[in-house]
Amino acid sequence: MATSHDYIEFVMDQMETAHTGLHLWYRPMFGEFCVYSGEKPLLFVCDNAVFVKKLECVSQLLADAAVGEPYPGAKGYVVLDIEDVALVREVLLQLDLHKPMPKPKKRRCMR
Repeated sequence: MATSHDYIEFVMDQMETAHTGLHLWYRPMFGEFCVYSGEKPLLFVCDNAVFVKKLECVSQLLADAAVGEPYPGAKGYVVLDIEDVALVREVLLQLDLHKPMPKPKKRRCMR
């Protein structure tokens, strides 16, 4: 089941309510969505649920969170309670601070 536009808008509203000061935006991805801070991917929104990769920086904040799979074969993701605005704020700030930037894509040579 793909994520509805209503749900991704709800997620974005909740994150805006958290007042993180981050420039958050989303990009559609195979019927689902990825939420970014600047150019840094932070969260997946799949099947009308929000998923966070298990990282040391958020392990204590998400210790009691349910484990889930945003896509088949994915490992190490937890479900973020998007309605808990205080938790969302802390998780987003920690992810933005500690998660590395994605590696630059290699340019393909056209012949």
